[in-house]
Amino acid sequence: MKLVYIASPLRGDSTSAEDYGKNIRQAAEYCEKACSLGVIAFAPHLYFTQFYNDTIAEEREKGLEMGLAMLEKCEELWVMGNSISRGMRGEIAYAKELGIPIHHVQDPHDIEYYPVSADNNALLGRHSCVPDSREQDYTGKVLVMNFDTLRPEYRSRQHQLWIANGGFGCSPTARGRRIFVTSLYDGEQTSFYRQDFAGILKSEVWEEVKNQYDFALSGQGMPGCNAEMPQEGMEP
Repeated sequence: MKLVYIASPLRGDSTSAEDYGKNIRQAAEYCEKACSLGVIAFAPHLYFTQFYNDTIAEEREKGLEMGLAMLEKCEELWVMGNSISRGMRGEIAYAKELGIPIHHVQDPHDIEYYPVSADNNALLGRHSCVPDSREQDYTGKVLVMNFDTLRPEYRSRQHQLWIANGGFGCSPTARGRRIFVTSLYDGEQTSFYRQDFAGILKSEVWEEVKNQYDFALSGQGMPGCNAEMPQEGMEP
C-alpha cells in the first residue's frame, strides 16, 4: 500500500491546550479517513508527541526533524486544509526539494476530497463540478465519477470522466437511477447509478484534464468539443 504523509497543524499560531487537542483529534480523523481508502497514513504529530513535548523548543525541533526523515520515505504529501503552519511550510518545502507529489486537500473533513489516485494527478470531486449540478439533468453532459466507485488501480482522472447518454437517472427527480454512459477516455459504454457521480464537470477543469491524457472522445458539452454520441440507452 502507498505510504502517505499527512500534514496538518499541531499548534499553528495558537498555544492553547484546547486548540492543541482539537488539532490532534483532527489529525487522527484525517488518518482514519485516508487509511479507509487503502493507503497507509502517517501524521508525525500523532506519533512523536507521544514522547516529545511540543511545548519544549528542543523536543519540538527533534520531532520536526524526525518528521522530515519520515517524509523521505513517503510517496505523497497531503496538505490538509488551508491553514498552513510553520511546520507544514517546512514539510511542503522539503517535499518539493525531494520531488514528492504534493496534494492539497481543500476540505479534509469530507472524504470525497481525498486524492487517492493511481498517478500523481489529484482526483476529481465535487469541487471539480458545476455548483448545484447534482440537481440538474445529466443528459449529454460530461460527468465526474466519484473516485470510490472505481477500483484502486483505476483511480485517476481520465477514468472519472463519462458522457451521459440517457437513462432515467439523468433526471434528478425520476424514480429510476440508472444512467447509460460512455467513457471519454476509451469509449467504453456501460451504466452506473446517479449516486456514482459527483456532478457535471466544470469547463475550466476539462481544459486542464484534456492536456494531461489522451482521450478517445473529446467530450460533448465542453467548449470546442464535437464528440459523436452513441445511441441513447433505455432504462430497463
